[in-house]
Amino acid sequence: MIQSISQIVQQHKKFILLLVVLVILPLIGIAAFPYFMYLTVPPDWLLVYEVTEQKAMDGTIVHLDDQNFKDYPVLEEVLWGSEHYEPGSPYSKGDLRQVGEVEYPEKITQWTIDRYVFDNTTGERKYFEYNGSYYRIGTLYAD
Repeated sequence: MIQSISQIVQQHKKFILLLVVLVILPLIGIAAFPYFMYLTVPPDWLLVYEVTEQKAMDGTIVHLDDQNFKDYPVLEEVLWGSEHYEPGSPYSKGDLRQVGEVEYPEKITQWTIDRYVFDNTTGERKYFEYNGSYYRIGTLYAD
């Protein structure tokens, strides 16, 4: 007396529907929630400013060359990017101008701050030197 799958489904139709509604749909919702939440949170931005040499001497200077640019993708995108960026106004004393901005793909974390903004061993602001010009990174939190 083996029943076919279609007969079993017909006999237990309400139970299977209840199982789908109570178990499977909530699991899909739980799995999709982080994705939909991410869509509602605006991205953070990293802003790149050109600064005077005197201002850069107040902090830790990272000398960039063509090899270590890959360690700083934000600077690589702004300084090597093909897009033309309209220079912005200075943000603070010692800034010459804003040279670019990058929509940061995730929320800015302490790792980002350590990499781009502050030297975690000395506590000083990081400045980047490339081809005789000096740059610093600023953060803009969207939320």
